[in-house]
Amino acid sequence: MRLRDQHVGNFLALVLSVIAATLAPLQTFIFVYAFVGPFHYLTEIAWLRKKEFYFGQGIVSPRLYVIIASLLCLAGSVDVLVHRGMTGYAVGLILVLSLSAQVKNPYVLLAAAVAGYAAKFFVHGWVIFVGAILPTIGHVYVFTVLFIISGLVRSKERPVLSWVNPVLLVAAPFFLIRTSWSYATPGQYWVTAEQGFSTLHGYLAGLLGGNLHPDSSILADPASAGVLRFLAFIYMYHYLNWFAKTELLRWHHVSRKTWALVLTVYAGSVACYLYSFILGFYIVNFLGLLHVLLELPLNWHTGHYLATAIPRLWRRPPEQQATA
Repeated sequence: MRLRDQHVGNFLALVLSVIAATLAPLQTFIFVYAFVGPFHYLTEIAWLRKKEFYFGQGIVSPRLYVIIASLLCLAGSVDVLVHRGMTGYAVGLILVLSLSAQVKNPYVLLAAAVAGYAAKFFVHGWVIFVGAILPTIGHVYVFTVLFIISGLVRSKERPVLSWVNPVLLVAAPFFLIRTSWSYATPGQYWVTAEQGFSTLHGYLAGLLGGNLHPDSSILADPASAGVLRFLAFIYMYHYLNWFAKTELLRWHHVSRKTWALVLTVYAGSVACYLYSFILGFYIVNFLGLLHVLLELPLNWHTGHYLATAIPRLWRRPPEQQATA
């Protein structure tokens, strides 16, 4: 795919995501999360595995990192049932462990762990942020923005459209959250499906002064509708943006064995959703959290690259400085 075609594809994905999120926020969010999300999680995990999860020479091997991440992810998934607050600790631990892919000093890592734990006593909502918002909005939206900016910085060609896409990605949520729209009463299927997300969605709606009720009146509250429009948009675009990266992912180079495993697990997750949305939710929640935790070393890598590369964009080459 040519660079221009890639930017056009991203622009169309942005427009399509905005339209779908505006017209049917609840249905769009549930559909993409349940039936598109698992395929994204599985294909990204397979891709990260080929890259050794960007873990490099950390304090543990990539394989051990995957095992630890899987166990912590399992603890986080169980926490959805027992509500013991384990998810925040699980994500916090893997955050520090994944940081070792960039930071080799064990004392710095220990200090980061202590600071992260201490923050819960001084920062209101810290546990919710680490355990719920970071693996969802942080991963789906913030890191998507950072990856797009990273690609823009790496590229030698920067057409106008390449700048338009990140600007739209940042601006669209303000429109979606604040716009006013009337919706028909959603069916019971969609309302039941939303109940698995109601704690986080209700918290977000509360930040906007709303009160989300996971029943047929869910879209009647402006703040709740705004939150669902925002979430539908960022999730749909996150998935579309991933599948559009044909040059990066090289789908035609993926082995038949990998495809067979991905498609088998994907079919199983969809079957669970069709049988029981609650069962499907727990399975996809595990896959979703796992792919977030396994991607963390890449997130640190991207953040480090941007922190060092962006300042260089504004520096003149040495030969220009010498003649100035």
